[in-house]
Amino acid sequence: MLERQEPFEKKEKLLVRAGMDSKSSSNAVLRPVGLMEQFSTVRHDLGLYRCVQNIAKYSTDHSPDDMIIALETALAKVILRHPPLCCGIINEDKDDPAFVRLESIDMSKCLDYRILDSSTPEEHEQSLIEIVQHQHRLLWPDMHCRPVWKLIVVQRKAQPSERTDFDAIFAWHHGIADGVSGMVFHRSMQEALNDSATVAIVDHTIKIPDSISLFPPQEDMIKFKISWWFFLAAVWRFLRPKWLLPDSSPPWTGPHVPPSAENFDPRVQLISVSSEDVTSILSACREQKTTLTGLFEALVVLSLAFRVPNATSFISNTSISPRSLSGISSTGDIAVQVCSHSSAYNSDVVSAIRAARNPAQVTDQVWRIARDFRTSLATAMARMPKDNAAGLLPYAGNIHDFFRSKLGKPREETFQISNVGTFKNRVGEGQWRIERIFFTQCGVVGSAFSLNAASVVGGPLSITFTRQGDIDNEFMGNLIADVQYGLKCIADGRELSLDHSG
Repeated sequence: MLERQEPFEKKEKLLVRAGMDSKSSSNAVLRPVGLMEQFSTVRHDLGLYRCVQNIAKYSTDHSPDDMIIALETALAKVILRHPPLCCGIINEDKDDPAFVRLESIDMSKCLDYRILDSSTPEEHEQSLIEIVQHQHRLLWPDMHCRPVWKLIVVQRKAQPSERTDFDAIFAWHHGIADGVSGMVFHRSMQEALNDSATVAIVDHTIKIPDSISLFPPQEDMIKFKISWWFFLAAVWRFLRPKWLLPDSSPPWTGPHVPPSAENFDPRVQLISVSSEDVTSILSACREQKTTLTGLFEALVVLSLAFRVPNATSFISNTSISPRSLSGISSTGDIAVQVCSHSSAYNSDVVSAIRAARNPAQVTDQVWRIARDFRTSLATAMARMPKDNAAGLLPYAGNIHDFFRSKLGKPREETFQISNVGTFKNRVGEGQWRIERIFFTQCGVVGSAFSLNAASVVGGPLSITFTRQGDIDNEFMGNLIADVQYGLKCIADGRELSLDHSG
């Protein structure tokens, strides 16, 4: 086995930089940024990946006396509960970035309350998506002295007479929190809104305790082990001279990565699956011995095989959480805990899909791919922490150079799937509930597009498709329609057709 390198910078050196580069006190450095976290700090520094967002619709059957005060008080409690929300970042452009404790947080600068005069719910929804898209374009300013997250509360001017509701967009720098953390944030926010306790707020500002601390970096909590075979295979994929030894069947991965992040144009599209259909789909997945994520994977591959007729193979990346290994709570803690699983769909798989002659055969192919995916993912997770790509991070070299090298080159993956799971309301009558939840992510490098899923128990399943503007609109619209159609067929107990559009 290969041994992991130890962190190369000491906290004492960072203390000096913190005093020079920020308005924080000289003891403000919480710890160096970990290797997995650096993958996000570097991408942010280069403008390649700017934020993750999780959007929840809150509702209650009463009207607060002052919505701003209610939101600000609840947010203050959430901030003080989660240390990653209390820190900034220094030296993001250097080899020794670090998290620093902020002395105080002015919530008027990180809580944005907007009332939209939308004439219809559909118009409000479109405005909400436009706000999310715009936020994906923005970089975090003054990170040494300001939080690297934001809460945007969007409320429709015309409120239903019997209740109050709003959409809360939690956007954050991926270096302080993973996708699961977005669910944790909204769980904490819901609890805080339903809690009558007060907190000391002076002129919209709260003081951050000196005692806060962060979890250790992922690589310190999980001792990843890399076999020589896994290591050499990764090196070969990266260093192999492709002009001399080209792929015999290279995967279709969409347009090349742009040569720069200058014209980054994130696009977000949202679809919803009713709670009744979700129940039927989950039942079908259990019957077929697979999972909802496996079904997503299969439906995307099915669509690609049909919509990209010249492609011979595809490759996907699925986000998985190693929190069960680190012991960090998936429901109560904000942290960065990220691993991934890669799935290749070679020419045999693609040809088998295209050879399907009737809906019964197409449906069989979908379930076969979904089952194979579940088996493959379960095997990879059982093997953890051995031979996962996260264990290769100590050998990535200069991470800035690593990501710069991807600009203008073919993408490495066709699509990415992230399923952050289900939100369960545990509230009483008259309390704030979450009716819907969804999340988005979008970057310059990485896969051609992403499918991101989240749901509420007893409520809808929300799926966003995110991409850059260089992915053809018609192609993406067709793929989304294919996935939506496939999910509806499964919910209704019907078979699927390759050409359902006629």
